[in-house]
Amino acid sequence: MPDDLVQITRYPNRRFYARDKSNYVSLEDIEAMVRRGQNVEIHDSQTDEDLTGIVLTRIIMERQPEKMRLFPIGMLHYILRSNEVMSDFLRDYFRQVLPYLEYLQRHGAAAINLAQKPMHWIKAWLDNFVPRNSNQAPLTPPTDEADELGKRVAQLEERIRQLEAQQENI
Repeated sequence: MPDDLVQITRYPNRRFYARDKSNYVSLEDIEAMVRRGQNVEIHDSQTDEDLTGIVLTRIIMERQPEKMRLFPIGMLHYILRSNEVMSDFLRDYFRQVLPYLEYLQRHGAAAINLAQKPMHWIKAWLDNFVPRNSNQAPLTPPTDEADELGKRVAQLEERIRQLEAQQENI
């Protein structure tokens, strides 16, 4: 079934165990699940670290290397050179692009014609942030997230003041 979440555990012997199927699965099996529309979540058995991104990247690199060409060489250099701030920016950028890709996939060739109409793109983007039921209020970021962002901005401002002070002393 598409959109099902399959919980997979990776054990120290590097084997993958799908809890819902109660059996071991291979990288090929995981790839097949994703191709069928299932979402996988892979965790390390000892540390509970989320390994989903690492395993999916490995599948792309080993089983579908031609898809690595989706990333221009300049982009790969940029990703390797990026600091934490730029990595956060890139992560947010890719997360915001994903609704567009999903919209294109859902609507197929018709979406390409609609691509020339910006309002359709904006609607597709907003559909991911605004509840579909008009009786509900729009989603707002959790206060913890807003507080964390405020703290990070304050830290960055303080760091800029320190750097400016150092620059004046030189």
